[in-house]
Amino acid sequence: MMDRFKAFLYAIKSEVWSQSSGKAALTLLSSLIVLSIVSAIMLPPNFISVWNDPKPWGIKPKDAPPQWAAFFGYSCAPHYEADLRGFRYVLGISGNEVSLKYTLTYNLNSKSFPQGIAIKIDGLSLVGVQSFRIVLNITRPDGVTVPAVLTYLITATNGSIAITSIVLNPDPMKLAGTLITLYPQLLSVANLNDIAMNYPTYLFGTLTNTSRISPLNGLYRLELLVIIAVPHIVTAADVNNIVNAFRDSQDFRVAVIGTCYGVLGTDYRGRDIGLALFFGLPIALLIGIGTAVLTTLIGLFAGLVSGYYGGAIDESIQRFIDVLGSIPLLPILILIAVAVQQAYGANPYKPIIMLLVILGTLVVFGWGGLAIVVRSMTLSIKSEAYIEAAKVAGASNWWIMVKHIIPQLLPYIAAQMVYSAPSAILTEAGLSILGIQHGLPTWGGILADARIYGNVSYWWWIFPPGIAISVTSLTFVLLGLSLERAVEPRLRRV
Repeated sequence: MMDRFKAFLYAIKSEVWSQSSGKAALTLLSSLIVLSIVSAIMLPPNFISVWNDPKPWGIKPKDAPPQWAAFFGYSCAPHYEADLRGFRYVLGISGNEVSLKYTLTYNLNSKSFPQGIAIKIDGLSLVGVQSFRIVLNITRPDGVTVPAVLTYLITATNGSIAITSIVLNPDPMKLAGTLITLYPQLLSVANLNDIAMNYPTYLFGTLTNTSRISPLNGLYRLELLVIIAVPHIVTAADVNNIVNAFRDSQDFRVAVIGTCYGVLGTDYRGRDIGLALFFGLPIALLIGIGTAVLTTLIGLFAGLVSGYYGGAIDESIQRFIDVLGSIPLLPILILIAVAVQQAYGANPYKPIIMLLVILGTLVVFGWGGLAIVVRSMTLSIKSEAYIEAAKVAGASNWWIMVKHIIPQLLPYIAAQMVYSAPSAILTEAGLSILGIQHGLPTWGGILADARIYGNVSYWWWIFPPGIAISVTSLTFVLLGLSLERAVEPRLRRV
């Protein structure tokens, strides 16, 4: 058996590699597998929860095209982030207050306005304090300083402040009032609500000529003041504790949110589509290869047993296949997926459970066609003289199936397994587009979000996952085409 299997693998390798389609398929498949391994290794353990949580993406541009889109005519306001944990600051001490002043610059040179300003704080713990306050002032290129663009105040509970995760944004109404005070002429073109709803336009716009507001290009100076009050006169120990608390926090950064981002852009939440594409690759291969392998093994075993033993066993298996074939797969998938969604609710393992349920359903309903073909091939092989000779010689039924029948089925089985992989990937993507989403960052999930929340002009939502699905499917199709020579001896080279 092993000798025949090795000979089969060698023949497959020779036939596949001798063809252009085979070389392309093996190259693509190797690349996909390597990228999947790298992705699985680099995947953060909490990535699923982070992906579905809007807070980590609060300082990223929303619906932003890739940065390289600027080379094709897109107007991109630059996106700027500064991690303040390693940033220089000016320390100030006054009575019972400690202040940290950060000075940053943002250079705007674009025909587009930035989307806004935000501050992100994660994992900050302050002990022995009374309050924590943030004030952000911005000096525009025209020399006007807009005070208190963003403010935040939190008082301590039992002498401590713990911030797990928070994204701070300006108060639109308060900022609009400040801008009107600085530029009274704004009221001639807009009211308070209009300015509040579109505050980035006015904060980063030319306000001297209100007849046509355009981006005010130049250097913006951002002054971020962090003020911590303690219940007594500040000591050196207080300063060290406060400085260390900010340095040891999980994240503390300020961002001027631009209009272009990353290699593949962002979605409606600001999530990096490139990350979803990268981390969705092993999931796609798991769905495709896992479903193909399991359905092939079950179909091979069922068809082999049905064709070889015949009688009541054959009749039972064939009627069961008929029952499976009469059940519409798509409605069943939708019903099962919705039931799992309702049953597990906010369970953190729901995405994985839903994926396994979808995969299991595809396996249960996917092996019948292969079993029918394997049965017919087994019936043909079973009638050969050497099978009868093996029985006369005392060979067991298992020995005959393993040694004489399966080796002849392997070429067809291999080709069938390869061809069935893309259908599982496409089915999962189709379910996502129909609204049955498990929560994992998959290519189908990106397309589903593009359909629900996107716009037809947001091509970066559509083309990357679509191309990824097409390339992965093409890989298996090319591999299947190159396997035809092994399946059909008449196609082999002389």
